[in-house]
Amino acid sequence: MSAAMLLMLAVLGLAFDFGRIYIARNEAQVFTDAAAMSAASKLDGTESGVVKARESVARLPMHWNLGTQSFTGVAVEFSADGQRWELSPSQFAGLSYARVTASDNKIGITFLQAVGGPKSFTVPARSAASSNPVRLIQ
Repeated sequence: MSAAMLLMLAVLGLAFDFGRIYIARNEAQVFTDAAAMSAASKLDGTESGVVKARESVARLPMHWNLGTQSFTGVAVEFSADGQRWELSPSQFAGLSYARVTASDNKIGITFLQAVGGPKSFTVPARSAASSNPVRLIQ
């Protein structure tokens, strides 16, 4: 096998792995975007609004890794000001922000391992949304 052919195979392998990482990252971002908007739309200043927000995220039919795996380790946080986030808020009045993080998305690496790369790569994503995104300043 010539050196040019070997180099071409190496480049194709790297393109394959980086392409899979890019797609997985995009899938995770789309999921967290949709989940945050869904959760924020349920917030109404009550405890039941927070429960509905969590349920709406759990019901999303999103998968990643080309539709073969469900998201795991998804965290849903809430905030009244978009600065301080709580997983389990004790005060529900004023909560208008939801933030969703999907951090446990490990994709197996195929070709990069041959040149000393990792066996897997984590592609986390995080999105935040507000139930009232437009606030008029008076």
